[in-house]
Amino acid sequence: MKRLSHGSTTGLLLTVLGIIFFALLWVMLGQGGMDNFPRLVLSFCLPPAVISLMIGAYLLIARTRV
Repeated sequence: MKRLSHGSTTGLLLTVLGIIFFALLWVMLGQGGMDNFPRLVLSFCLPPAVISLMIGAYLLIARTRV
């Protein structure tokens, strides 16, 4: 049960981080004068990629400690 709670908390944190990252990218790319379609694609694709890299790095680090 404790693992489920920890996983849910981590998932919620990553979700909030992805939403914040999306909003920041949307605003920053808009201020840079980028058109809406490329701005939307980058804002949708980069946050999951960054989160996936973070999870992968964590798994590699955690696996080497065990």
